[in-house]
Order: sequence, then structure tokens, then C-alpha cells
Amino acid sequence: MQMKLETRSLNLWYGSFHALINVSLAIRPNTITAIIGPSGCGKSTLIRVFNRMNDSIRGIRISGDVLLEGQSIYGNRKDLRQLRKRVGMVFQRPNPFPLSVYENVAYGPKIHGLSEGDLDERVEKALRQTGLWNALKDKLNASALSLAPEQQQRICISRLLAVEPDVLLMDEPTSALDPIATAHIEELLIALKKNYTIVIVTHNMQQAARISDHTAFMLLGELVETGETQTIFTLQSDPRTEQYISGRFG
Repeated sequence: MQMKLETRSLNLWYGSFHALINVSLAIRPNTITAIIGPSGCGKSTLIRVFNRMNDSIRGIRISGDVLLEGQSIYGNRKDLRQLRKRVGMVFQRPNPFPLSVYENVAYGPKIHGLSEGDLDERVEKALRQTGLWNALKDKLNASALSLAPEQQQRICISRLLAVEPDVLLMDEPTSALDPIATAHIEELLIALKKNYTIVIVTHNMQQAARISDHTAFMLLGELVETGETQTIFTLQSDPRTEQYISGRFG
């Protein structure tokens, strides 16, 4: 099976700080992979590598490689816009644009040149995928900023889905939401993995156990252990993983 995403001996430095150390991780298609570990361990840095969001940070240096469906994302003349169309990200706090619901979802197709002819259909499809269409079909001209936080986060996901990506990167997407809203977003992610590959950074180990197929544990920039989620949570091969999951540090 070809991996959807893969890092090979990936190292990343912020100036002299070695943030990622020889990380080799393979992510299967149509799965949810959770990246867990204490604060400052490199989780968010790793997930941002997958669509090169770290590139704009001054003093960054990278060695090793990152592959998307077997092709290096650092190849010559790689189109960042095309990469970020295929690999989109949702952040910790909902960040809808100060535009209408419709314009938020239509934004991606417009900037990627996908808005000819079927823009209304794209917007409707994306809102249906995130369970928002029935609630918002008569409010498409309302400001997205007027929505509840859970709906705002769903709008952000819809904005990605409208450009038909391959991979959804989620950087703690429920940490700003209440437990009921969190449960709704988790249900959405489980449904979306039928069509997308999802990588989620989470501090919530219960969330990782509930929704992910595979889990990767990071510590101090290293990938300590990765495997099927049930195995990681019940039969760890590294004592540091067991110590973290049992709450002895982190």
C-alpha cells in the first residue's frame, strides 16, 4: 500500500534549536492519525511540515524528506498553492474570514481557479459534508463571525473541503470548544475519513483513543513510538509512552 504522507529522517531546526529529530512516519490513506505528546514536543511543527507552513519562519532549516503519495513536497519548483490545495489545515481556534458564510466557503475555489460554473454546487456540497447545509442554506449571506464556535469550525472545514483536498491537517481543532461541540466535530471527522486522510494533533488522549486509527507519540522532537491506536494505548513498546499515557508526565 502506498502511504498518503510520509516523512523520512526528517530534521527541522529553528535557528540552533533542533525541533524535529530524525522523524520517520508513514500515514495511511483514509485513516485518522493522532499525534500526541506534551507541550513543546514538536507536534504542531510536524503537522505544519506537511503543507510547508513552516517555510516562512525565519531561520528555519530542514533535512530529510516529506512525501505526498510518493512524491517529495520539496521538489524543484513545487507549487505551494497546489500543495496547500491538496493538504489543508484547520487550526486550534476557528478562524472564519469576516465574510458571509457563502464567501467563506467559496474563497478556496476562487483563489484556486475552481469557481467556473459550479461554485454554488461546490459550496452546497462542502456545507452538506460538514452537516451545515440545512441549518445555513437560508443564511448564506450572514456573517460567518455571527455563528456559534462549533459552526465556525465547521465553516473552516467546509472551506477546505470546497477545493477537494486529499489530506486534512487538524491542529487541536476542538480545544476551544465545549464537550458537546467537541463530540460533534469528532463525529464529523470519523465520517470524513471515508474520503480524506486526516492527521490530528491533540493534547486530549481520550480524543485520540476515541477517533484515531493510528497514534504517534512525540517527545522532545523525537517520534518515540507509532502504531495502531489500540496498541499504543494498551501495549506500549517504549516505557516513555507508557509513562505519558498513564499521566506520569506531560
